[in-house]
Amino acid sequence: MNKNIFITGAASGIGKATALHFAKKGWNVGLFDINEEGLKEVANEIGHNSCMYKKLDVTNLDQWTDAVEAYSEYTNGTCNLFFNNAGIAAFTGRIEDIPIQEAHNVVNINLNGVINGIYKVLPLLKETDQSMIINTGSVGSFLPVPGAAVYSATKFAVRGLTEGLNIEFAKHGIQVSELNPWFTETPILNAKQSTPLMDGALQRDVIKSKSVIHTTDKVAKRVFKIYQRRGIHNVVGFTGNLAVFIMRYCPAIIRRMSRKMYADYFS
Repeated sequence: MNKNIFITGAASGIGKATALHFAKKGWNVGLFDINEEGLKEVANEIGHNSCMYKKLDVTNLDQWTDAVEAYSEYTNGTCNLFFNNAGIAAFTGRIEDIPIQEAHNVVNINLNGVINGIYKVLPLLKETDQSMIINTGSVGSFLPVPGAAVYSATKFAVRGLTEGLNIEFAKHGIQVSELNPWFTETPILNAKQSTPLMDGALQRDVIKSKSVIHTTDKVAKRVFKIYQRRGIHNVVGFTGNLAVFIMRYCPAIIRRMSRKMYADYFS
């Protein structure tokens, strides 16, 4: 019997690439996203014999209930892998320049949406041998991200959630892991700049001038390896691993570099 995966944020970016990669590996794929038109495009690319899709706003508990019921019918009540991936970073800049409602929206999607998914998908995971949750964090789960502090805070929280639930769910045979990508070619790099003349923390052109930006295909392949190897935290790419290493053992270096880079905007 083919294995199955439930993916949030599946209409674009890492979620879409992961859906395509797992489908090529012979998995049955459940596609979920607030962007229904995008879901249809991904489903057409995969082929409807190998996937199902349903619109899902991860902040809406009623939609979660409907999504999980539809997925459960598709998979006969099982879930091998829950890729808890949906997230946003719509604005970058000084926190006082970003509308507070937008900050709350980031928390609601990036953290509360992840928590909602765990509550709702857990019964299916309990019914499946050696099931797994992979939460999408970030290298920003480990590093200061001035200009995207609330986004980074949600990713720090996801890291803590992953650590705690990996211990808590061991009694059910459920592995809880985390994907920690470096900068990746996703819609997050289209974040609007709220602070005038600021080199945005997540803006594509600025990042390209200073660092590598990974393809979504590279990250999707890492998701598959995480499922096979079952490590807890999984930083993607040499640059990301180096930054996390320095932050762990010489955090003052990272903090000094960040202060220098953004001195004109936060002093």
